[in-house]
Amino acid sequence: MNKNFKVDAEAQRLLDMIYAPMYTKILFAAIELDVFSELEKAKMHTEVAEKLDLNPENTKCLLDALTGMDLLEKEKGFYKNTGLASKYLVLGCELYLGDHLRGYNITAGFNEIDVAKLVKEGPNDENTSKMGLEAYSMFSDLTEMMKSLQRGGRAREIADLVSELPEFPGFEKMLDMGGGPGLIGMAVVRKHPKMNGVIFDVHEVGRVARKLIKENEMKDRMKVMTGDYLKDSIGQEYDFILAIGTLNFAKHEMDTIIKKIYKALNPKGVFMCISDGLTHEETRPKEMVAAWLPSLLKGFNFSLKQGEVSDAVLRNGFRSVYKQTVNMLTGPMDVDVARK
Repeated sequence: MNKNFKVDAEAQRLLDMIYAPMYTKILFAAIELDVFSELEKAKMHTEVAEKLDLNPENTKCLLDALTGMDLLEKEKGFYKNTGLASKYLVLGCELYLGDHLRGYNITAGFNEIDVAKLVKEGPNDENTSKMGLEAYSMFSDLTEMMKSLQRGGRAREIADLVSELPEFPGFEKMLDMGGGPGLIGMAVVRKHPKMNGVIFDVHEVGRVARKLIKENEMKDRMKVMTGDYLKDSIGQEYDFILAIGTLNFAKHEMDTIIKKIYKALNPKGVFMCISDGLTHEETRPKEMVAAWLPSLLKGFNFSLKQGEVSDAVLRNGFRSVYKQTVNMLTGPMDVDVARK
């Protein structure tokens, strides 16, 4: 190494990257053990260990690491949550993100792939030809992953976004297309005094949605439809249709699904699509590029470029579209609002 080498800001960026996986493991361990719920008030490590039935010395090691990550404060041997941990990591708090953080990490998929090998050898040829629900079915354990992602802050941020639409007070019936287990759709419906909702997804996911609707006592306002939205009916006479991260699987038949959405809406109905929107020759936002990498390396290309959805809605009858990029819990996302 050059004897004059110094760690400057640029080099530090690279060094920070190698610590990121360790920070993640430490954070997830603390969430799994529910450490933060015990530290709204200052406690010694022995108190935390006794309450949670943990090894005292290793508990101290974990709490010290969390303090170094600015998630805890330590004074005279007593630990307490920082404002960040209190706001987002205490189980049961209004903005709890523990489930989301753990669930979204699962979607990254990096633990199960050899990136260098796939770059060298390429994807399985069979994968590159799969489209629509055939490709959707290749993503393992999607239902459990989606349940984790939709809990807590994710459902709330989508519901808040939808309720800000000027037409929202007049909505009577909405469709959450590709709505997964339905927690987001239920959150949107709860924001409205009388609107009813329909969750549309594949059969396996629909069974989970029905169960969760019953558990949440929403059977009087929520229904479930199942099938392939590219081939099957999605219903009709909706005032509002929501599609979150699902038009990626219709990427190669975008006009087909947009026409179906248009026909399913009432006059002056509203369609909102929330999706990734890659820019800068498909290199930004970095969160979306990284999130899609495991799928891309396996031969599944379902990322969307910025403007693909908005261009499609204007091609297929919608009178206007308003588009913006919003910083969300899953990273910067394109939000397209089309009006019939």
